Amino acid sequence: MPWCRSPIAVGRGVAAAVAALAVSAAFLQPARAGSARDYLNAPVDSWLTFSSSSYATSVTPEDGLDISARVRTNVFSQTFIATRTIDVFGRTGGFSVLVPYVAANASDGSSHVSNDGMSDIGIMGQVNIFGGPALSREQFRSFVPQTFSSFHMIMLIPTGKYDPADAINPSANRFTFYPTINYSYTPDEGWTWLEVYASAKLFTPNPDFGPGGTATLSQNALYLTEFHASRNLTPELWLSADAYYNVGGETRIDGVAQGNAANTLRLGVGMGLAVWQGGQLVANYEEVVAKPAQEPDSRTFRLKVQQLW
Repeated sequence: MPWCRSPIAVGRGVAAAVAALAVSAAFLQPARAGSARDYLNAPVDSWLTFSSSSYATSVTPEDGLDISARVRTNVFSQTFIATRTIDVFGRTGGFSVLVPYVAANASDGSSHVSNDGMSDIGIMGQVNIFGGPALSREQFRSFVPQTFSSFHMIMLIPTGKYDPADAINPSANRFTFYPTINYSYTPDEGWTWLEVYASAKLFTPNPDFGPGGTATLSQNALYLTEFHASRNLTPELWLSADAYYNVGGETRIDGVAQGNAANTLRLGVGMGLAVWQGGQLVANYEEVVAKPAQEPDSRTFRLKVQQLW
């Protein structure tokens, strides 16, 4: 039985080992190494565009699910995000549309499955709670970064490619609601940032799960906590250290619990570079360093390009 914590839903029906595989897609995460500052520390009445590429690989333990072979998964995702910033009662806010594409494959040595296609489109709203006043482009040029807090809400809509007969699907075939709140502290006017994000993922059931679409997949809420520390070396270049902890999210098939609740810590390092006016290039690497024995080892590399229009 898979983890179904992402738009990649791994079903049953090809091989037991591959069907037990877990994969995750990076574009579900709005809070990556200070991304609240990407969305909301910008002048109002502007467009922000993001192109985010992610490559993730994971390997299950040999005995983690009572199978002899190790199962390897590779997932590539490409997401385009367009954000319009607005004035919300004197604070910076915004609306975003997320359009993701996913290609994934999984193998246990004797069986191999793969799939690719458009994943579930997302809609996101966000607003600063304090510390992020709505500023014009002229005001923003002289604005001194300050400690702030913000709220974000993503809704993923089941619009992507899905076939219950396939072992891997780009779409999760269900709605996902993803609220996040963050607190971002700077002691030195934006040169150093210490940040914490608290999030939850809430899922509706997938009523067409498994071969023939005859089963119902449901999932408990998944809770996530993130910590980020970043430091500018120059006004254009910065480094970050990141930690992510996930808990909960156990799935059920026709009401039968699958015993796959998350309890995973991931650590990562990142680098960002502002290489043109209004634009940034950000790279980030993460690797699981502590986990239950049955969960896969995994690592992820991300590359994001941001442009202010």
